[in-house]
Amino acid sequence: ELECIDLVYLHNAIEGQIQDISKEQFIKNLRDVIQLYEQKRKEGKIRYYGMATWECFRVPKEHPQYLSILDVLQIAKEIGGENHGFRFIQLPYNLYLDQALMLKNQQANGTDVSILEASQIYGISVFTSVPLMQGKLLSPGAVPDFIDLKPSLKCLQFVRSTPGVLAPLVGQKTPIHVEENLEIMKIPPLKQDEFYSLLKKLTS
Repeated sequence: ELECIDLVYLHNAIEGQIQDISKEQFIKNLRDVIQLYEQKRKEGKIRYYGMATWECFRVPKEHPQYLSILDVLQIAKEIGGENHGFRFIQLPYNLYLDQALMLKNQQANGTDVSILEASQIYGISVFTSVPLMQGKLLSPGAVPDFIDLKPSLKCLQFVRSTPGVLAPLVGQKTPIHVEENLEIMKIPPLKQDEFYSLLKKLTS
C-alpha cells in the first residue's frame, strides 16, 4: 500500500483557469492549493509538489497566462517556510520550443533571466516535456545537422545537455522507440561549454 507520494503536480493550473477568473483569484486559488499540499506534507502523505505547465513559464510577462516563479516561491515560503515542498516544475522545451532557455521573462537578483536560469538560482528542478515535439522533430530536415546521431537522439542530447534541465520526459508507444531512445544512455551529455558553443552555432 502506497504511504507517501514523492511528487504531486498541479497540472496546467493557470492555463486551465485564466479564461474564467481574474489573475488575483487565480493567485488566491494557488495559495489554497499550496496550503493543502503543505498540510499533506506535514501528514507524511507527499514529499514534494510542483507545477506541470504548458504556457505560463515560457511566455512574455504581458501574456495573460504568464506566471512568475518568484511569486509562486514566495507563497510556498509564506506557508511552508524555507523547507517548503515546492521544488519541481515541468514545461515544454525542445529545439523548436526554446523559450525556457532563450526568453528572459523571470526575475532573479534584480535581473531578467530565463525560467531555466531562475530555477537554478531558486533551487527548483526542471523536468521538460515534448523533447521530440510529439514526433514533429523526427521529420526529414526538421532537426539541424549538428551531431552524428539519429534525429530522436539529437533532440534528446540537446535537451538533456541544457543547463538547468533535470531530465526530459519522453512519450514512447512502442518497444522499438524505447530501445532507440535508450541509446542516449551510451553517450555522455554535452559539457556546459560544448552546449553553449552548439547553441551559438544553432542561433547564428
